[in-house]
Amino acid sequence: MTIMERGGERIRLGVVLSAGGLRGAAHVGVLRQLIRHGIPIDVIVGVSAGAVVAAYYAAVGLDLDELVADAERFRGRHLLTYSLNVHLDYRFDRTLGRWCGVIPDRLRQLETARFDRLHHRVQCLGIACHDLDTGEPRYFWTGCDQGADLHAIVRASASIPHLFPAIPAVHDQRPCRLTDGGISDPVPLAFIRHPSIGATHVVVSDCRWLGSTPATDDDTVWIRPRMASTGTLWSPRQGLLMAVRNGEAAVDEDVLARIGRWLNQSTVVSRQSSVPHGD
Repeated sequence: MTIMERGGERIRLGVVLSAGGLRGAAHVGVLRQLIRHGIPIDVIVGVSAGAVVAAYYAAVGLDLDELVADAERFRGRHLLTYSLNVHLDYRFDRTLGRWCGVIPDRLRQLETARFDRLHHRVQCLGIACHDLDTGEPRYFWTGCDQGADLHAIVRASASIPHLFPAIPAVHDQRPCRLTDGGISDPVPLAFIRHPSIGATHVVVSDCRWLGSTPATDDDTVWIRPRMASTGTLWSPRQGLLMAVRNGEAAVDEDVLARIGRWLNQSTVVSRQSSVPHGD
């Protein structure tokens, strides 16, 4: 386990990756900076675009350089072409598939991934979806995936309404239709703090175009990358590499210092308490 003991305090560090469409490429930059600075990630929860990044990193096992390379090659038109391919039930896949960029190959990799076989020392992966029948969020995570296939849940969470159809699934032994998790829970902070997941300290990567940044407690760092050149469904000519760089820039010295205090404060307290005192 990578859960760390700090002076008797168990630190389980979690990362939330929000919804945001193509802007979600910034999540890759945020993760890259965290890992670059030696910050251990025990739990990742993702929704919509965040579910894609979380799953490919934690469950498929892609490294961050591979995800950066995908972002550099990706174009918004690839997503639109893939949507057309899906709606045509892949009848013209031989023609359309070549215009979908990295999407077909990456989806084939996702089909072999599982909630209970994770990489990069991540201990738990959580995905949030939206239930069209009840209008409520539905959650799946390592140890409570309810027998669902990871690839189906990730595809459902990232199924942008109108572009992609809902995905049939079973939740609490009830059939349901799942779609874009960003509809009902675009930043699933409460989910990652649920006792069964148990993140004690959370870094939020919020890539939404709209939505305010709330006040947070001492155990939460909220990162909001600035991305004027990237939209929900459109990207600049150079692809999504700029969004990745925006994500890296958002993990500034203040963010790193706050996380560093989480990891070091109790150690300092422990060392001080071990110093013998005279009568």
